Amino acid sequence: MRIQSQPSDPKIVQYFAKEFARFLNRVHGAGNDMLGSFLVEQEWDRYAEDANDLVKSLEIAGFMVTPRELTDQMIAQADQQPGANKLMGQRGAALYINAVLGAMANAWIQSRDTDLLVNIISMALARASAPTGRKDMVDSSYRRFAKTAIEIITDLERTGYHIMPDEATPFMVSAGVAETAERTSGSNRTIGADPEYVKKLYHNVVNARPDDCRPRAK
Repeated sequence: MRIQSQPSDPKIVQYFAKEFARFLNRVHGAGNDMLGSFLVEQEWDRYAEDANDLVKSLEIAGFMVTPRELTDQMIAQADQQPGANKLMGQRGAALYINAVLGAMANAWIQSRDTDLLVNIISMALARASAPTGRKDMVDSSYRRFAKTAIEIITDLERTGYHIMPDEATPFMVSAGVAETAERTSGSNRTIGADPEYVKKLYHNVVNARPDDCRPRAK
């Protein structure tokens, strides 16, 4: 018997479970289809375990789901430097952090190779489609779900989330440094022009993502 959803399922687990339910029950345009929407709401908990496994698989592979709009907690944890080099508390710090992280997110989306993400989501869909089959599929049949996996990634970003790397890529760091040059504060430019500082800023922000962007707590 498959484990179904838990009352405290994080929002991202619910999101992926509903995407699985929509696709595997062949619901199209559920947002404009009352019957389709009802079916998804009734069926998604069957796929909650697979959805949770997907979020865990993404994290194992070095990815994190983050909200596009940074939370107050993410901004508060962004700069953990002591003393005079600390940006937090300065006027405009939140605007600066949002701008730099936004530039880094755009750089990631423009430069990423989506093959690994598509493969991870495709394998999750393959497992969800055959709950009584082997959970450790190793053949290439999961690739038949690639188109749907791409659609799920696109829809996720439209909803307000990103699948980001757990460490900033060089292209992302360059974008963050370039965005710093656009800031009017001299102290922001001095501190943020350091690539290592930008990397740490990114690391702190994504690791402070809300629990709703993580798999179920153990």
